[in-house]
Amino acid sequence: MPIQALIDTNGIMYQVERNGSIVSNLKGFPNHEKSTSKKYVAFMPDSDIQHDDWIINPANERLFISDVLTSFIQGEKSHLKAYYKTMSEHNSEAKATNIFNIGNASNSVIGTQSVVTMNITSSIQEARERINSSDSDDKEDLKQIINLLEMVVNNQVPAQGGLLSKFSSVIQRNAWISSPISSIVLNWLITQVH
Repeated sequence: MPIQALIDTNGIMYQVERNGSIVSNLKGFPNHEKSTSKKYVAFMPDSDIQHDDWIINPANERLFISDVLTSFIQGEKSHLKAYYKTMSEHNSEAKATNIFNIGNASNSVIGTQSVVTMNITSSIQEARERINSSDSDDKEDLKQIINLLEMVVNNQVPAQGGLLSKFSSVIQRNAWISSPISSIVLNWLITQVH
């Protein structure tokens, strides 16, 4: 069979790495499909190559095996096509595959970042907008609560126990304000941890 002779005479040795360990050394012939331009290494038909393996060529270049397909000629196994991606192709593809399905994500941290910046200002602004759009009779007191919290987060007023106690009846009548207050206080507390 011509492809097997090509592998045997012109192929190069690859180390096959699986789960962090070298499992074998196989001779393969690097090639590409003319119709799709997909890169692959042709190995003998019953070679032990699997999806997610890494193969390492004599130049110590690591290639990620993305797919494996057996090719047939006249009904018989001809060779194994181990489609690959270079290390940089594999790494950039891995970074680009994060998918986020998000419903209501108010005051949430979304993404793959390892450092988070909490935006207290937006929480305060959202609270003010919610107060302005409410039909509460306590709008002025609710605005005072948010103004007081803003002074605390800006270090203009010290945070102390009982700070909002005079507004307890207003908060009870307008239970929905508890969530914006909690959001502001929690965001501020997170920024205080050093």
